Amino acid sequence: MKKRLTVLLLVLVLVSTAVFGGDWRYIFGDLDQHPEILIGFVPSYTAMGAGYNGLTLIPGNRTEIQMLGGFGYSQRKVWQDPTNGRPITSDPLIYDVWRTEWLLKFTQGFGDSWVPNKDMVTVYAAYEGRFETNVDSMVVGQTRLNGGSYTVDPVSGWLSDYSTTPDSVYPDLTGIPGESKNMMLGTAFIVGAKYDMMQDLKTSQDGFVADLNAKWAPLSLNRALDGEADYYSVTFNAVGAKTLYQLKSDDQKFNLFSITVVDRANINWTDGRKVPVYAQGGVSLGRKVRGFNTWTYNTQFTAVNNFDIRFAGPEPFFSGIYPRINFFFDIGYGTGEYFNSSIKPDNGYNLLYSTGVQFTVSFFDFIDLGYQLAYVMGGSNYAKGVKDGIVGSVTFFLDF
Repeated sequence: MKKRLTVLLLVLVLVSTAVFGGDWRYIFGDLDQHPEILIGFVPSYTAMGAGYNGLTLIPGNRTEIQMLGGFGYSQRKVWQDPTNGRPITSDPLIYDVWRTEWLLKFTQGFGDSWVPNKDMVTVYAAYEGRFETNVDSMVVGQTRLNGGSYTVDPVSGWLSDYSTTPDSVYPDLTGIPGESKNMMLGTAFIVGAKYDMMQDLKTSQDGFVADLNAKWAPLSLNRALDGEADYYSVTFNAVGAKTLYQLKSDDQKFNLFSITVVDRANINWTDGRKVPVYAQGGVSLGRKVRGFNTWTYNTQFTAVNNFDIRFAGPEPFFSGIYPRINFFFDIGYGTGEYFNSSIKPDNGYNLLYSTGVQFTVSFFDFIDLGYQLAYVMGGSNYAKGVKDGIVGSVTFFLDF
């Protein structure tokens, strides 16, 4: 299975690169992995597509229509009491998802960046759709550790322990009690603007890039099948980078060694009557502070700063394939109510710190396969049952 997925991914990349010539270009979207499939070393979800830029509305600036699609299988591990939304720190809800997602996006550039072939500002609007089938975890009945041992239950069995239905705490799982699966059809609209003065050469980065966007998923378009969604999300993300040192080969084609400092600030506000589990993951505080867990510390407001010092090693055979060591320090703050509840953090906010190192091999700067060691401070890693200690995990990509 590992070989087939790897070969398929490489074939899709190569074919897309060859076909999308002229006014078309290949666009890589996203990857995700299932931790129970070869401990997460193989992608189980892939999204990619194409961009057409043959239409020019403003001379000298890019106009593009993008079409992306994704399909795969992934796991969700959620840490909320279904009766009131209060965080739980043991025996989480674990289930699997068959995901099909699609995106149609229009972008228009304005002005010139100092980086060649880049627009200074790009505004965009997009339609995002998804169809999901939620099923019981593939490890139902097996024992897992979380500061102690517990048995993975079917979704209906886990909910029955709380004598409840998902109701509004799990709005995209409203059809699952007593059933073997349920389905969700989702729709969202996105608008945003990106300011881009960043030169990213894979082994080195210099400049600044910032993005402000808003997403809206209305209930009227998210009540199909067995799940519901009604939420909005506003995100500001900014990244600054500076290459401190770089040594190249004599012909200047390959990187031999480089040191780059990168800093990211991310601010998000997400709220609504029914924030689905799939929308909570990417904006949760635990997802954005390394060493913690997705779907933990998931309050309405989050603010995070991630600081990296990246050491990129030699490209011995191919440009874009090289080892990397990344030292990081993260700090995150979250406040407001936990999603789909009236519950707030015990002291009014969550404050997380972590530091650590990532050892990876970078493949063309969109996959960084390796291992991460994080020392978590000021909070707990729920999945590992670790407070103020070292957490190890597989890493598939750098987050920024």
